[in-house]
Amino acid sequence: MHSLVDIHKQLKRDDHRKDNGDMSTTLFIDFEAFQHGEEDFQIKELCILDAAAPLKPLYFMFKPSLPWDALNRDQKRTYAYQEHHVHHLSWNEGFRRYCRNCVAKQIERVFPLVTVNSICYVLGKQKVEYLQRELPMLNISEYEHATSYNEIPPAPAHLTCYYRNHSRKHCAVLKCYQLLSHYESL
Repeated sequence: MHSLVDIHKQLKRDDHRKDNGDMSTTLFIDFEAFQHGEEDFQIKELCILDAAAPLKPLYFMFKPSLPWDALNRDQKRTYAYQEHHVHHLSWNEGFRRYCRNCVAKQIERVFPLVTVNSICYVLGKQKVEYLQRELPMLNISEYEHATSYNEIPPAPAHLTCYYRNHSRKHCAVLKCYQLLSHYESL
């Protein structure tokens, strides 16, 4: 549930963008994934938050690319550890299979104001490099005001993930709100 103050801020941002003819936008992106090795991400949860429209994040929960039985023993051990001790996302949960082109089309549909002048902030070098490869149409930049989520205040306590009930520390939605709150406080 959003407060009237949140809704008022949202309306002021929308009006300001329209009045100034600002066709660029600032996005915050985070994802939770199963990771095996340096660059092998199996994205499970992806959130994209427009700073000018924070009440409408774009959210995905992806099905696994392979069934659990098709994974090798080392992958199963690594992913089971991450599921139970890191992000608490189940390997088998999800709504749709990950598809780079489908995500790109959804971004274009939901965020029509994304232009070459728009900037998409992501925290963490590995995530930045991965998203630059996966979504080359976006201007992905590393969030320069912190190197870890532990360095910035958490998302406001009244915000909760309205998609899943899981760890606040490992929630792509709440991490986007955490970045937005920190960005707005600068």
